[in-house]
Amino acid sequence: MRKLKAALAFIRDQEWVNEPKWEDEDEKAWTGFLSTPTGQKLSLILLNLTLRQNGSAVMKKSEALADACGYAKGFRGCV
Repeated sequence: MRKLKAALAFIRDQEWVNEPKWEDEDEKAWTGFLSTPTGQKLSLILLNLTLRQNGSAVMKKSEALADACGYAKGFRGCV
């Protein structure tokens, strides 16, 4: 019941926004940004966050392992 209440509270505070279309110019700008020193730093930070989530997930006790691994997989997919 606690999980259901938490999910409902989370959903209630989230509003859907219209997602802008990702254009070829956006892809070129993003690729250009990732090749800058700041973009390379961001890439490494995101990689470390993903590795940290993966490492944390496999250290969980068996009853929480499936949820933690699912979260880590979702995190990796998002990044």
